[in-house]
Amino acid sequence: MPFEIPFIIECVYPLTSIDINYAVSTASPELATIHAGSSNFHDVVRSLADECLLHCYKGVYYNIPAQVKTRQLLFYVIRGSHIGVMAGWENALNCVLGIANPDYREVESVALGEQLVREAIDQGRIEMVEPWASS
Repeated sequence: MPFEIPFIIECVYPLTSIDINYAVSTASPELATIHAGSSNFHDVVRSLADECLLHCYKGVYYNIPAQVKTRQLLFYVIRGSHIGVMAGWENALNCVLGIANPDYREVESVALGEQLVREAIDQGRIEMVEPWASS
């Protein structure tokens, strides 16, 4: 029985650079571009969650949602496979699924979630871990 591919991917572009914002999300952006081949490019790529923009504070990368839909729940994650503020339970779940003792909470706004993430960074309570890894 012949097998047909339902669609064709014409071209896949490799990730060659990522912009990082060093300012809080409510301020004017302070962007830096990290290029493939840079010493920290792997860490930057590993830190970036789906549907998010990457920020950095005191050398710690964290995520802020690129878009928040009306009435969408927000969560901040400080122990998970990705760190930061996530829009929607599905995105938050992707950050904590398979994580032993994940640390996340619902939050009322992106700004408050970011403040709590930065406070956790200041207190050394941030931990990005691999899913299903023993702790």
